[in-house]
Amino acid sequence: MTDLLDSFAAEIGTATPLHQASNLPHAPLAVDAAHVPLSGGTDPTYGEVRWRTLINGTPEAPRDLVLGLAEFGPGDRLLPHRHTPAEFYLGVQGSGTVTIDGVPHHIAPGIALYIPGDAEHGTVAGPEGLRFAYGFASAGFESIEYRFTASA
Repeated sequence: MTDLLDSFAAEIGTATPLHQASNLPHAPLAVDAAHVPLSGGTDPTYGEVRWRTLINGTPEAPRDLVLGLAEFGPGDRLLPHRHTPAEFYLGVQGSGTVTIDGVPHHIAPGIALYIPGDAEHGTVAGPEGLRFAYGFASAGFESIEYRFTASA
C-alpha cells in the first residue's frame, strides 16, 4: 500500500490543473499517462497486473471518480477479486478475457465492460498483452477495499 500511496503522490505532482469555471465544485484536471509511473506487478495476491492511476481524490484535492489504465504483459493476470463499488473497463490495446461471476467476456479495443459492485472478477491477458482503462465512481482509489478470492 505504501508503494501505491508514493506512486499516487508522484502522480499528483504531474497533474495539470485546468482553468476552473466559477460554478465547478472541483478544479478540472489534465493528466498525461506517459508521465505517471506504473504501480503493481510485485504482489502475488494481485497477479502480474500493473496500473497507472490517472485521476484520484485526496482530502486536499477531492474528486468524484477514479480513472486509470491497467497494463498486462502476454498471459498476465489480475486475480479474481471483489470490491463494493461498481467498475468499468474499456479495452484500449491488445485483448484478453475478463471473467465476471464465472462468465468469461472478451475484452479488446473499444469493448466496454460493466462490473457490478461485489461481483467477482478477474482478468487474463491474451498473447499480445492487454491494456484497458478502468474507473470507479469513488472519491479515491485508496478507499476501495479489494477482497481477493484466494485469500477469502
